[in-house]
Amino acid sequence: MDYHIRTPEQLRVALRQLRRALGFNQSEFGSRVGLSQERISAIESHPEKITTDQLLTILMAMGMELVIKPRTTTSSSKENW
Repeated sequence: MDYHIRTPEQLRVALRQLRRALGFNQSEFGSRVGLSQERISAIESHPEKITTDQLLTILMAMGMELVIKPRTTTSSSKENW
């Protein structure tokens, strides 16, 4: 499944859904990626404060990857900046 992330709220929802789909609570997932349950909670609550390294580590542990591509919109791409 693809997740189209354009806002921190969308990232928050996606990270939580992916973790739950793997069957992990925050503590179990934190142990898997070397972070505390509190840090996993903070990341899921405020993903705009996550470091790039932590995001990539979490995505890798979830079997996901970060893909950057142009948005598909009906307006000019210059208007999306």
